[in-house]
Amino acid sequence: MTGKGSVWIWERWRRGLSVGMILLLFGAGLFYCNKLFANKQSIQKYEQFFQTDKEFDVLFVGSSHVINGVSPLDLFRDYGISSFNLSMHGNYVKSGYFLLKAALERLEKEGRHLPEMVVLDVYADGEGIGNLHNAWDSFALSGTKKEMIRELAEEKNNMELMMPFSLYHSRWSELKKNDFEPNINLLYGVELRYGVTYPGKEIVRDAKDKKPIEEEKLSYVNKIKTLCESYGIALVLIHIPYSYSPDWQREANSFYEYANENHLCFVNYMNEEMGLDFDIDFFDQGHLNPVGMRQMTREMGELLGSLGVKDRRQEPVAEAWKKEYEEFIDYRVKRLKDITQAKIYLMSLHDPDLTSVIQVKRKLLEDVQIAKLIERLKNGKNEVMIVEEGEKLLPSDGKEGEYDLYCVVHKKETIDSVADSGGFVWEEGVNRRK
Repeated sequence: MTGKGSVWIWERWRRGLSVGMILLLFGAGLFYCNKLFANKQSIQKYEQFFQTDKEFDVLFVGSSHVINGVSPLDLFRDYGISSFNLSMHGNYVKSGYFLLKAALERLEKEGRHLPEMVVLDVYADGEGIGNLHNAWDSFALSGTKKEMIRELAEEKNNMELMMPFSLYHSRWSELKKNDFEPNINLLYGVELRYGVTYPGKEIVRDAKDKKPIEEEKLSYVNKIKTLCESYGIALVLIHIPYSYSPDWQREANSFYEYANENHLCFVNYMNEEMGLDFDIDFFDQGHLNPVGMRQMTREMGELLGSLGVKDRRQEPVAEAWKKEYEEFIDYRVKRLKDITQAKIYLMSLHDPDLTSVIQVKRKLLEDVQIAKLIERLKNGKNEVMIVEEGEKLLPSDGKEGEYDLYCVVHKKETIDSVADSGGFVWEEGVNRRK
């Protein structure tokens, strides 16, 4: 080969290498921008699941009812059950099928431990495009994600779900610290909603009061059943309580028959006596507050234990769970400091790791929710003093002022130090922290 020919070949190779490098850099830049510009809910939710080396024996699947309904940290502390809450806001049975499939495929591909059991909440509405983004934006494009997009999204939204950058590229002027350093959820998929509300008008408690299951929903429950069978995973169906949409409550009752026909375990907790008080255990009419979540988690622990899920509290992994639970206590104490409403504060004090000294003026007990919250705290062995009209509250931490309610809070493990304290005033039914 002549020298001229060699130069020509080298020049072509050099140009090809340059083009390749440019395409590689462009792809890397696009990948980075795709992650940077996307909304962070999906990353915040699932990063712990993607990165942890823990083994999960149970995966929970459902919508926000489950996010606010079952706490893996409490479940491990009280029952030794290792679990992750895969549920996502506004992602119901249909999206849940694909989320579970993607999660199992990832565990299998990485050679990680597969769960023994999947717990599915059968509550379901229709998935909107925004909620699909919230769940799926952190998942790489795969066959399962493409399948989800084809079945659940309108054709006009397909590209933005496959390549979120096409939707978020104009967010450059809105970027904040959380976009560069997302606040990763370290509670194994759970979120705490602090609130106290009265229930809706109709709560369906009779298991015989039912209506047929919507066919498309049932088809996806069947898909989840088949998926679990293909992996040798047991499937359990549940229905977490709420107080709206009575027709959906009635539909859930029809799952008793479905579960019986398919040899599945189903528990509709709407029909169970589990100690939930609809006046004080809900953030809103659809979602449990932290106290309601703790009660729901206790029920799940009893159920899963009875079904044979392993108790790992005597294994080496328990030490890591214990440390994280201690951090969870600190997280809850920190949240106390930001609560400005008396009812929400009293709700938050009903906590297995806290003990409180509470002084409350009798007039506040005329409010049904306040009276129930105070009674529950008394029954939980907190010190409660009812102060008559005309008398002053005398806070045990020595803070003076005119209060209608005053609380001094201690962590049980450090009873000699005050974790938080707060005084509240009651003015024409509006309570605020002073």
